[in-house]
Amino acid sequence: MGILRGPSLNPYEGQCFEKLPKYGFQPIGITTYDNAFNLSEIHFPKKVGHNFNTITKGKLRRPLHLAQRVTGYDFNSWNLRIFDLKRLTADTDIIYSADEWYPYTYQAVKTGIPTIIMEWENIAFNPEVIPYSKIRNYNHEHAKHFVAITEKAKDALILEGVTPDRISVVPSGLDCEKFKPLGKNEEVAKKLGISIDSIRILFVGRLVREKGILDLLNAFSQLLTKIPNVELLIVGSGNPGMQIKIKQLVHNLKIGGKVKFLGSIEYSLMPQIHNLADVFCLPSIPTNVWAEQFGYSIVEAMACGKPVISTSTGSIPEVVKDRITGILVKPNNQVGLQTALEELVFNEREREIFGNNGRKWVLQSFEANKIAGKLAEIYEKYL
Repeated sequence: MGILRGPSLNPYEGQCFEKLPKYGFQPIGITTYDNAFNLSEIHFPKKVGHNFNTITKGKLRRPLHLAQRVTGYDFNSWNLRIFDLKRLTADTDIIYSADEWYPYTYQAVKTGIPTIIMEWENIAFNPEVIPYSKIRNYNHEHAKHFVAITEKAKDALILEGVTPDRISVVPSGLDCEKFKPLGKNEEVAKKLGISIDSIRILFVGRLVREKGILDLLNAFSQLLTKIPNVELLIVGSGNPGMQIKIKQLVHNLKIGGKVKFLGSIEYSLMPQIHNLADVFCLPSIPTNVWAEQFGYSIVEAMACGKPVISTSTGSIPEVVKDRITGILVKPNNQVGLQTALEELVFNEREREIFGNNGRKWVLQSFEANKIAGKLAEIYEKYL
């Protein structure tokens, strides 16, 4: 079966698909040459094709952006089509593709191979620009089935007109043999320049405003006035402008000695990074066109037995059980965020309880073998 993810085929979703052979399905990843992830960390066969971006080597990005402003047509959609997709999918019996508005998903449906759409998007009719709106309408009619990652994604599909009988809710899966409590590897901490005796707060995500990184830095600076023996570990990358803004804020807040920028980390090393932390924090902020769709790093942290602080936005309340596996605060609320951080930093027993509950919750709801089995049952119906 083809796992179609365009330029975003990635190892964190791949860890669940790797379990599919147990249930009689051999996954084949289908991606493009401009994929941003390390394909060597995806442990099943891959096929790679070109899109407009790889053919033109990105030289037409600016002219296409200007053309979009004039015409209202998103020419970036050309980069989300895969040349010769029919050939790349010729030996597949079924295609599992994301999301409903992606041009490559439209191409998959057009091949005539039974196509099931993996739906992350939890905002109805988003994006509502040409050609995505037309693609969405076509896929609504012709896709065989939809697998919503969350109930909120299902609700968005229903608002768009997809009948509930064509939607299954199956969350994404996590390999809980890799992501599990391991204890703190102090040799790794030393290599990364992390204090051995500090309490560590971990952030993992894109360095963009909507992931709440600026709120976290401001809240963390206030926390330091009450407990100096704490460090903030930041994993992720962003565009140069945002990175400059973040580092300028760290400088202005005079917290540079307590904030460690770890950059992008190979996914195979992320279990070790999560296990270095005492608290995980992802204070997402919704925008007009985006709300947190799942929060993979949140599930990873809980699988490693870590208490989580996040925000009650998007699909996060389906993933984090407030006051059971962590604490949810309102988005864009630096005072509430600082209070939650303070509570968990000072209360080791509460950290332990939330962490244990989180591990149990992940094993119950997001364990990769269970999720792969549920997906296989759906695939079987459409072969």
